[in-house]
Amino acid sequence: MLLYLALPVMLIITGMLSYAYLSSLEQVTTQAKLNLSQTADTIAARVNEETQLAVRTTQVMALAQQNGLFGSREASVELVRSVLKMNPAFVGASFGYEPNADNQDNAYIDAPALKEGRFVNENGRFLPYWYRDFNDAEQLLLEPLVDMQTSLYYQGVRQQFLRDGNTSTMITEPYVYEGRMLVEQSTPIIINGEFVGIATVDRALADITTFLKTIKRQSKIDVLLLSQQNKVIASTLNPSELITKAIMDTDYASLAKKLKSRVHTTEVIAASDPFDFETYYFAQTQVNTGDWTVIVRRSEADIIGPIQAQFRPLLVTAFASLLLVFLLFWHFINRTTKRINIAIDAVERLASGDLSINVHKYMNKKDELGTMFKSFERLIKASKEIDQVCSAIAAGDFSKMVSKRSAHDSLSDSINLMSAKRHDAEQALVKQTIALQRTQQELVEAEKMSSLGSLVSGVAHEVNTPLGVCVTATSHLREMLIDTKNKVASGTLSKTQFSEFISEVDLSCDILLKNMQRAADLISSFKRVAVDQTTEELRNLYVSSYFNEVLKSLYHTLKATPVDITISATEPEPEVYSDPGALAQIFTNLVMNSIIHGFENGSQKGQISVHIEYSDSVCIHYQDSGQGMTDEVQKKVFDPFYTTNRAGGGSGLGMNIVYNLVVHRLKGQIAVKQKESTGVYFFIQFPVTPPK
Repeated sequence: MLLYLALPVMLIITGMLSYAYLSSLEQVTTQAKLNLSQTADTIAARVNEETQLAVRTTQVMALAQQNGLFGSREASVELVRSVLKMNPAFVGASFGYEPNADNQDNAYIDAPALKEGRFVNENGRFLPYWYRDFNDAEQLLLEPLVDMQTSLYYQGVRQQFLRDGNTSTMITEPYVYEGRMLVEQSTPIIINGEFVGIATVDRALADITTFLKTIKRQSKIDVLLLSQQNKVIASTLNPSELITKAIMDTDYASLAKKLKSRVHTTEVIAASDPFDFETYYFAQTQVNTGDWTVIVRRSEADIIGPIQAQFRPLLVTAFASLLLVFLLFWHFINRTTKRINIAIDAVERLASGDLSINVHKYMNKKDELGTMFKSFERLIKASKEIDQVCSAIAAGDFSKMVSKRSAHDSLSDSINLMSAKRHDAEQALVKQTIALQRTQQELVEAEKMSSLGSLVSGVAHEVNTPLGVCVTATSHLREMLIDTKNKVASGTLSKTQFSEFISEVDLSCDILLKNMQRAADLISSFKRVAVDQTTEELRNLYVSSYFNEVLKSLYHTLKATPVDITISATEPEPEVYSDPGALAQIFTNLVMNSIIHGFENGSQKGQISVHIEYSDSVCIHYQDSGQGMTDEVQKKVFDPFYTTNRAGGGSGLGMNIVYNLVVHRLKGQIAVKQKESTGVYFFIQFPVTPPK
C-alpha cells in the first residue's frame, strides 16, 4: 500500500504542482526578460536620438562654414549663439579656426570685444565659444577656446583628418565639469580639401539622467549608461559612487565581462548584485552613435514574488506529505541499510589497503546480503595472499607464488610472471653494474696514461733544444781544434791566433756546460714527475716547489701561450707527507683545463695564480682570469664524461679525476666557485698527513 499506492499518488500530485509552478515561473520570467530587453532598446534609442541631434547640429554648422560662411567672423559668432539658444540641452557651442586660416588674424588682434566676451585669442585667431552661465541658464557668455594643441575635441579631429582623410564627427569621452556630466561633439571644417577648423557642441547629460530615473519609477528597472571607454556616465544606482568610474574598476567588473561577451546577442543573464547580493536579471544593448552601452537590471524578487506567494501553500502541503512518506519508508528499510553500510565500509577499507576486515558474523543470513558477504570473504583471503607474495617480492624473496583461483584468474599469472622477470632483471643488473665499473676504471687509467704521454712528448721536445746546441758547439770546437793543430804542425800558429783559440774554447765549453745542465734539469724534473704519476708512494715534499717542478714538465705546452702562472705559499713553508703523483695530476689537470676552456686553447692572454696556505691542513687557492663557467657547467664540472669540448676531443674525465684524487686519494675536499671577477676559482683542502 505504501510503496505501490500512497507514494505514487503523492508523487504525481507533487509533480503536477511542481510542473504548474515551474511553468508559471518560466512564463513570467520569459516575459520579464523580454520587457527588460525592450526597455534597454528604448533607452538606447532615446540616447542615440539626443546624440544624433548634437552630431547633426555640428555637421550643419560645418556645412555652413564650407558653403560661404567661412571668413565671416561676426556672422559665424551669431550662428553659434543661435544654435546654443535654440537647444536647451546644449551647454556650449563653438567654431575653432586654424591659425590665420581666413587671413584675418592680424586684423582682429585689437578687435573690440562683445559685451558677452571676446571671440578671438591674443593672436587674433578666431575661436568663439558660447556657453551657458551655470548660475543662470538663460545667460549666454562668450570667450575664446583654449588648449587647442592638446585637446581631443580639436587635435583629435584634426589628426583624424590628416591621418586618413576622415571627416566624421568625433564624440569625446564624457567628463564632469562644475558638477555636471558633459560630452563634446566635434566636426571638421574642410575647404578645398584642407582642414581649416572645427564646429563643436557641448551637451549636458542631465536630461538623460532624468529620463533614466523616470524609467526606474515606472518599471522598477535600474539603468547604467557607459561611455565608449566603459566609464559610468549616468546611473540610477548609487550615482555618487559610480559616476565617472571605469566599470572594470568597480564591483561590477565581473558582471560587465559577462555582458561584454554577449554584446552581439539579446540574451538576458541572471547574476548576484555585488552591492546587495540579491539576484537580478541584467540586459545590455549598444547605442550606435558614440558607441555607448546601456545596462539595465531588474530584481528577480520583483518578478517571481507573486508566483511564489500563490504556490507556496500548495508546495508546503506537498512537501509535508512527501516527508511523511519518506519517514515511513525509512522506518522499513533502516535495518537493511545498516547491513549495506557495513558492506560499503568493508569495501572502502579493502580498497584503501586494510586487510584486517572481519565479516564472518554477517555471512550466516539466508538472503542476498549474506551471499554477498561470503563472496566478499573470499576476496579478502585472496587479497591477503597477493599482499604476502608482493611483500616477499619487494624484500627480494622470489620463491613465493600466488595460488590460481580459477581458470580465468589472470592476476595471479601476471604477479607470478612479474616475480620471475624481476628476479632475472636483478641478476642482469648486477652483471651490468660490474662491467660498467670495470669500463669506467679502464677509461680513467687511459686518461692518466694520455696525460703522461703528453708529458713525455713535451719533455722530449724541450730536451732536444739544449742537446742540439751542445752538438753544434762540439762540432765548432772540433773544427777549431783541427785548424789549430795543423797550424802548430806547420809552425805558422801566432800568439794572437792561439789567444783567439783559447777564448773560443772557453766560450764553447761554457755553452756546453749550461745546455747540458739545462737538459739534466729537465730530465731530472721529468723523472720525478713521471715516477710520481706512475706510482702511489707517499713522500715528504714542499707543495709549491713540487708544483714548480710539474710546471717545468709543462713548459713545452705553456711556452706558446700568453698565460702567466704564479705559484706562492705562506712562509715558512712546511714539508708535507703526501702523494706527489696525485698532486701532479691535480695541478696538471687544473692548468690544462684553464688553458683549453678558460683561455680558448691558449689564444687569450691571462693569469693563473696558485696560493698555498697551511694550518691543520693544506689549503690550495687556484684562480684563473679566463672566461669562467656558466651555472650549468659549474653544477656538472665534476661529473664523469661531462665536457663542453666534445668536438675538440675532450673525454670529460679530467675534472672527475681531480675530484676523485682529492676526495679519495688525499682524503680532502674540493669546491668550485664563480667569483665576482672573471675566471674560475677552485678551493682544495686536504690533511697534511693523510689518514691510514
